Amino acid sequence: MKKLFFLLVAATFAMACKEDAMNHEVDQIAESTTETAHSGHGKIELSCGSQLLSVEGECGGVNTMGELIIAVKDKIVPSRVFTISFNTDQFPKDGIQYTVKKSDYTTEGKKPITDVYIGFSEVSMNNQMDWSSDDHSGKIKFECIGNEIRCTFKNIKLQPSEVYNKGDLNQPATVSGTFNLYKN
Repeated sequence: MKKLFFLLVAATFAMACKEDAMNHEVDQIAESTTETAHSGHGKIELSCGSQLLSVEGECGGVNTMGELIIAVKDKIVPSRVFTISFNTDQFPKDGIQYTVKKSDYTTEGKKPITDVYIGFSEVSMNNQMDWSSDDHSGKIKFECIGNEIRCTFKNIKLQPSEVYNKGDLNQPATVSGTFNLYKN
């Protein structure tokens, strides 16, 4: 799972930073990252115009810089990843209503722990596409049964990246799916 997270972070920094700066940033993130969940499985589908993209494969969680990130990495296209980011390092809990919010990393201050941010991306030499959540769209439900965390969601609206998405992929999308992972 750490490899998945580092791959995503490294690919993003590779496009935005010089090599020396990137190595320093990746090292800092690696030092502050701990594996927090054992692998599970997920199947996610993104619909964008006439395109249907999917992520199916290993799912797990990492705690980095005080935030929990749950990711599903595609088994066929490893650079294709679905993520849910939390404003806390705690696992989702039964009975808590989580709100899908717009991914906005520029605002300062403490954000509610019930806000989550959704992402679907593929960053490789051949393909670069990225969508992130829009405010209050779709429903997301977490169910905790012992050690297992299950998640289901439908029709969460995602907005395209103006930088990466081109052609038919440069329009809003919806994402639906399920995944499970294990706390320990």
